[in-house]
Amino acid sequence: KYSNNNFLSDSIPCPFYFLKKIEKFLKKKKIKHVLDLGSGYGKAIYFFGKIKKYKIDGVELDKEIYIESLNLKNNDINIYNKNILKYDISNKKYELFIINDPLKKFSDLKKLINKILRIKKKKYLVLINLSKEKSNYIKKYLKVLDEIEISSKRNIYFCSKK
Repeated sequence: KYSNNNFLSDSIPCPFYFLKKIEKFLKKKKIKHVLDLGSGYGKAIYFFGKIKKYKIDGVELDKEIYIESLNLKNNDINIYNKNILKYDISNKKYELFIINDPLKKFSDLKKLINKILRIKKKKYLVLINLSKEKSNYIKKYLKVLDEIEISSKRNIYFCSKK
């Protein structure tokens, strides 16, 4: 779906190759509970929740996309129709945040990263499809554990707090 608004970027599904890389990261770090911020139609939720049986929550603002993704909901999967900048990320035991850049504005991504960094416990972030400006920001404020850059806007970064 192409989003014609100033807040959300267009819904671009996470490539399967990236999902497999995230799966390896989850196993390596022994992560059990994931939050997909800007979950879209639920490709990551389907892969990690339905197929791989991880506990995963998704947060999607677009009502139409959210309604379509509700069929994925089960004991391991919850999906919320909320603004990711206002969603309470501290209320569950999330160990990993997946962000397939749903935000158009650089300032909104900064707000979201800062919100995650305020959580005291060790957390990991996977950021996907960032612009050069956003990539430079996360490299400055997060510890990049691994990265794959396919092109200027097709990339994945595995990060933790510095």
